[in-house]
Amino acid sequence: MQLTVRLISKLIIIISFLLAACAHEPPSRLKKNKDQVYNSQKVFFSTYDSVWRAAQLSLKYPIATNNMDLGILETDYVKGDDGFISPTVEEVPSSGIRYKVTLTLAKGKVEGKESVRVTITKNIERRRDFFSDPEALISDGLEEKVIFYRMERELVIDEALKKAAKQNP
Repeated sequence: MQLTVRLISKLIIIISFLLAACAHEPPSRLKKNKDQVYNSQKVFFSTYDSVWRAAQLSLKYPIATNNMDLGILETDYVKGDDGFISPTVEEVPSSGIRYKVTLTLAKGKVEGKESVRVTITKNIERRRDFFSDPEALISDGLEEKVIFYRMERELVIDEALKKAAKQNP
């Protein structure tokens, strides 16, 4: 009888450790190291000016840095509850979270075609209070995909307008 009670108690302890090890936070709320950043990259086969315009139209936040020569487009900090809210998240982000989105554009050529590589970095910070340093968080990558989708749609619309203008002089 005593042996059975010991085995059951050890089994309960092992199961509780396994369950605790499996519990985790959603990816958008995981802490990150200074070297760990979620980057999204995509190559667009269009002119640099067209991709730059599409990037400007795709960002729905106030822009802090708009340097076409360096290829940097950066937003101001956006409060978590005012910005993008993922449809997969059930809770509203806390007001202590803020983030900014940085787009870096680089000209290039792929197989003789003009191309532009766009890198999107979303820097998320959680501020617990006024005195403590902000805690860096990892993005889930969903907003970056949405921005790429918007850019693709803007480029398609731009190409369609150019074709329509050529057909109807």
